[in-house]
This record gives sequence, structure tokens and C-alpha cells, in this order.
Amino acid sequence: MARTVVFHSHRGGTGKSTVASNVAMLIASAGGRVAMVDTDIQSPALDGLFGLGQYESSLGDYLLGRCEIEAAAHPVGPPGLRLVPALGRSCRLGEIMATGYDVGLLPEGFNRLSAVYELDVLLLDTHTGLNNETMTAIACADVLVTVVRAELAELVGAEATVAMARPTDCRRSVVINMSPGGVDPEAARQRAEQLYRAPAVVLPYAPEISVLGGERILSEARPNHSLVTEFRQLISVLLD
Repeated sequence: MARTVVFHSHRGGTGKSTVASNVAMLIASAGGRVAMVDTDIQSPALDGLFGLGQYESSLGDYLLGRCEIEAAAHPVGPPGLRLVPALGRSCRLGEIMATGYDVGLLPEGFNRLSAVYELDVLLLDTHTGLNNETMTAIACADVLVTVVRAELAELVGAEATVAMARPTDCRRSVVINMSPGGVDPEAARQRAEQLYRAPAVVLPYAPEISVLGGERILSEARPNHSLVTEFRQLISVLLD
């Protein structure tokens, strides 16, 4: 049965989608059957990161009843990795917002996707903050990953996300991403774990990600980069 890992942040600019995409790529490269679903309908990012190009079916098409969700799961990256983009050529943001949809279709779609492709891991990338799609995704989580920056104000601000997860039985983890060189990683980790009462992982800032311009994934473009080793350690924390 697939383990569902949900990535969330309470505000933009944390690198949430970058972390999630590298995790997906590395799990699949190790032989895992993985699907990513971009549930961020308002500001999707994963199709660009994975260089998906032109495609027809998307999560939006599934929510509007135009296809089953597995038809929107496009092969990307290494064998065993699939991506369900939020929107596509046949479903634009204006249309889905004007038409509306039943957010309750999401859990059904997640379960179907896991069953059809016999997934080991289902990764859900959510919208920043809290909306219906994000709350539904969190309710489906086996593991909730809250991605934040190292600033204290942001660590405290993400508490709302953690509070949402407490009534569920999911495991929780905090990723302090893009930590600058002047920050003591051990002190940052301890502070986050004290605030959230959950394991924390500190990922250092890597300028090479900016150089890639959101068009390639670091673990694919620079597999020997030190940050890729940190991503592998994060996977161990999330899935072991």
C-alpha cells in the first residue's frame, strides 16, 4: 500500500516544490514506484520543474470529470515516476475556477492512482497556506512535511499547519530549507523540533538550484552535489 507524503508551507518562497521533486526523483531512481500530484491549482510548478512539455490531461481534467486520474499521470524522469500536473492545455485556471468542482474527488483519485500503478509512495505538493485542496491533502497524509525557512518568524507562523495535522495520525516532519551559511544548523534543528515536537531536517542553501532556473531538478542535473546527499537523508527520515 502506498505511503502518502504531503509537502506544505504556510507561505511562498520556501522551495517546497523543489524539495518534493528531488525526493520523488531519488525514490524513483532507487527503484520505487512513485507518483507526484500537483494539487496547487492556483499556482502550479511541477510541470515546469520536470520539463513535461505539452500534455492534455491534468488534475483539473479529472476534477471536471473529463478523465480518470491515471490518464493524467504522465511518465517523467526515471522509470517508475509519474506526475499529475495541476492544469493543462485542455483545462485552464479560469475555467476550473469558474466551473467549480467537488474537492471530495481528491481522496478518491489519490486512492485510485495508488491502486492502478501499485505505488510505493504518493507525493502531494500543496498550495501555500490553507485552502480546501490543501486541507483535503493533509487529511490523506501518512507523513506531513512542513517546509519553512530558517527565520524564527516563519518557524512560528507555520504552527497553523502543524495544528491542522495534530488531530490526524500522520507522522510529521519539518524541513528548514535554504538555510544560509551563517545559521547554525544544529541550533536551527533543535529550535524547530522544540516548536513542532517533530523531527526536523536542515537543508543548506545551494546556489546551483537558482542556476537551474526552475527548469531542471538538482538530483538529476547534479547527482553528486552535496545537497543531493541531504535529500537522501531526508527520505530516510520520512520513510523509515
